[in-house]
Amino acid sequence: MIPAHLNFAHLKRCVSILTVLEAKGVTTPLTKRGDQLFGPCPLHGGDNPNAFVISLSKNLWRCFTGCDAGGDVVELVRRLYGKNYRQTAAFLATLAATEPTSQTASSLQPLKKSFRPFTARLHLNASVPWLRQKRITPTTARRFEVGAYQGGGFLKECIAVRLHDLDGHPIGYAGRCLDTNQVKQYGKWKFPPGLPKNKILYNFHRIKSWHRKGVLVVECPWGVMRLAQLNIPAVALLGIHLSAVQNDLLEKISPVVLMLDGDRAGQEATVRIRSALEPYTKVYTITLPSGLDPDDLSDEALSSVTRHFLF
Repeated sequence: MIPAHLNFAHLKRCVSILTVLEAKGVTTPLTKRGDQLFGPCPLHGGDNPNAFVISLSKNLWRCFTGCDAGGDVVELVRRLYGKNYRQTAAFLATLAATEPTSQTASSLQPLKKSFRPFTARLHLNASVPWLRQKRITPTTARRFEVGAYQGGGFLKECIAVRLHDLDGHPIGYAGRCLDTNQVKQYGKWKFPPGLPKNKILYNFHRIKSWHRKGVLVVECPWGVMRLAQLNIPAVALLGIHLSAVQNDLLEKISPVVLMLDGDRAGQEATVRIRSALEPYTKVYTITLPSGLDPDDLSDEALSSVTRHFLF
């Protein structure tokens, strides 16, 4: 049986044409008329506003001018990126992981909620016991602009973590909830409304110059900080899904070492992400014991399990 994440029938149901265009960076405005979207063709170019038509309910596309072609998301990815079928399946699998599960092709809308970056710097306490328990030093916390937030609002009773875009520009803060009631309501993490997580690779702007040595990939910022204290380059997905943007960044780095959390979700994500990246770069995996995260390990253990891969 073909794994679900590489099954074309499954991928066609999970990934919309709009998601493929967004992943490519196509920002040309589309006009909605009933069930269809119209705009210039992203394949051959041009400015004919009626050349390219998308059927939202059928999740199909067609160019009526220069290309005189059409099809589904598989054919669109093959033409947009020049990928073979195996590469297309792996690429669509990464998009399927970031596509909202509550949406179907017939309910997708061309406009998404806008996000406004928050660039002001907050005053944070980098010397709190919670960070010390994570073995994150005050020096590291200040470097990464992390600490307890003493005010109210969105980050009340949270450890705030400053976020940056891929070029290092600050865009806001995520909050690691400490209050048990907040954890029940939001989960462990809170992110700014509308934050484009699929376009963020935490700490990427700091490790750009380290590419020749490879990079470790973890789920959350704490692992990145612990590894930084050992002078090991790492990035965090901010979850267990690899977006198309993150995929494009990581496939240019070698080797990529996956060290996700040791729970079932982390183990399954490791298999999925490795399948997506292996056609393009060398990928290794570090499997942690069940129930352990990278930041649960001692410095000695972290050094021991990573030293064979990057240096």
